Order: sequence, then structure tokens, then C-alpha cells
Amino acid sequence: MAMNGREKDASMVEVILVVVVAMALAAVVVPKLLDSRIAANEAAAVANVNVITTAQESYRSAYPKLGYADSLGRLATICDQAKCEASAEHACLIDCTLPRARTTTKDGYYYGLSADGEGATLPHKTYVAAATTPTRRKTGDHNFCAVEDGKIRYEAVTTSKLPDSITRSACSALPVLP
Repeated sequence: MAMNGREKDASMVEVILVVVVAMALAAVVVPKLLDSRIAANEAAAVANVNVITTAQESYRSAYPKLGYADSLGRLATICDQAKCEASAEHACLIDCTLPRARTTTKDGYYYGLSADGEGATLPHKTYVAAATTPTRRKTGDHNFCAVEDGKIRYEAVTTSKLPDSITRSACSALPVLP
């Protein structure tokens, strides 16, 4: 059956209409998917900072002469070890991938931990744990941190920063997560 020019034109209009509707749906759906990803990354960051603060209390109890751990590596398991033998160097309290997240993101965030400050004497009495997002509106909208009171604090991201740049005093000044 042969199509006349009018039927062919109607088909082209229909195709254009379908493309426009598909683009409009994509414009609505894609930002929602991105928001969901950001929310998931932020929830993981809050959970990981909470795990670090809990591990810090366990570490301080297990090694009172050292106080708080001064690095994520001290709290972590060793990834290629079948069974973790807890020690002051690797207390087996957090996932082995968190220490790697200083330079490579985990769930869209970098993680860091420092105790007391440069040249501090033992036992370490204070610490700051931080999670920072490298790309605002792509991996997260907030940075998170905690100090020895265990309360998670947050700040809206304005510029990218490394977790080590969040000091204990800067973290303490931030609002507590509701």
C-alpha cells in the first residue's frame, strides 16, 4: 500500500512529538535520579563517620595508653587478611576500604582522621573524623565530620576540600546533624 505525502507528513510529526515528550520526561527524571544518588552517598558518608566515631571509642578503651587512633589505618582491618588479629596498628574495627578513601572516593566521599594535632603526646585525647565530597551536586552537597563527643556535624559544600583540611576546631563550630 503506497503512502501519499500527507500520511508521511503526519508520521514525521508523530515522531517529533514522541521525541519531545521523551526529552521532557528525561528532563524531569534525570535530576531526580541524581538527587537520589547524592542522598545515598550522603547517607553512606554519615554512616561511615558514625562507624569511625564508634570505633574510636572502642580503640580508646582497648588501648588506653594510646588514646584515640590517629589514622583510619589503625582502626581498620587488613583487606587481604582472612582473619583479623586486632592490634594497636590494625584494630579490626572498621572496613579495610575506608583508609584507602583518603585518595580514592568511597561512595562519593573522601575520608580522613587525625588525632590531637602535630607533635601531640600520648594518649591522644581528641580527634576529628571527616568525610568530604569532591564534586558538589554530583557526589554530595554536604561535608560531614565528628569529634570525640560523637555528634555528626555538617556543612554545605562551597568548594572541594580534602578531609584533612577539616580541623577539630572547625568541625566543632559546625551545626550538629538533626
